[in-house]
Amino acid sequence: MSFIYKLLPSVINPHYWKKTGDDLLLSWRLLGDGRVPLLLKVIPVLVVIYLLSPIDLIPGFLPVIGQLDDFGLLLVALAAFIRLAPDHVVNEYRPAALPVE
Repeated sequence: MSFIYKLLPSVINPHYWKKTGDDLLLSWRLLGDGRVPLLLKVIPVLVVIYLLSPIDLIPGFLPVIGQLDDFGLLLVALAAFIRLAPDHVVNEYRPAALPVE
């Protein structure tokens, strides 16, 4: 069982999933805020379009790997969107329990 902790330390940590959920909520709130530049709001919109489109970099019929590329893209796009958004707006919407990175 310990090899799983070495392979996937973040994914099996419950705090990872809470942070991912908080990032999704934070991104949703940032999308609705007028202080975030419109060009920046294109990032999550393009990712959602990609996830809904039938075109994939790695086909979905490949077990596990086909879904992991979509999930990885979502996580990278969320992190980029949050990091590029104005800090004062992000801090306003970020839950108080999460440390600011």
